[in-house]
Amino acid sequence: MTDRISTEDRFALQDLVTSYCFAVDKLGDVDGLVSLFTEDAICDLSPIGLPSISGHREIRAFYEGVFEMMTHHAHYMTNFIVQRLEGDEAAIRCYVMGMGNAGDGSSVLVYVDYEIDCRRTAQGWKIRKFYEKPLMPLPAILGQLHEA
Repeated sequence: MTDRISTEDRFALQDLVTSYCFAVDKLGDVDGLVSLFTEDAICDLSPIGLPSISGHREIRAFYEGVFEMMTHHAHYMTNFIVQRLEGDEAAIRCYVMGMGNAGDGSSVLVYVDYEIDCRRTAQGWKIRKFYEKPLMPLPAILGQLHEA
């Protein structure tokens, strides 16, 4: 069952995804990025050829590596929807166009679908499960950019 979605919850959930995109685009505020996730969060990027990681420590390590290798990021979100809201749990979805330039001069452009499970906490809505899958064929360079 889906609860009636208040305007406040809808905007707070959309702001959570927007904050994620801004944090990834900043390429430097790992603490701010990690704070958007619950302690036990799962970040599954395997459908786009990247790792599935869990918990703040693994999420931090992954994004520190991304931030070190990239010089620019830009993520644009559209088609946002709250698919389910039950008490303090929500499922949201949106499409994202993400692009970036690496320090070696290579660049990447992807069109992906974010499926995100959220939990309301004392600090507000947080990402509990982040799942990213392709909307369009992925460029071969994506996996090469994020190899450890």
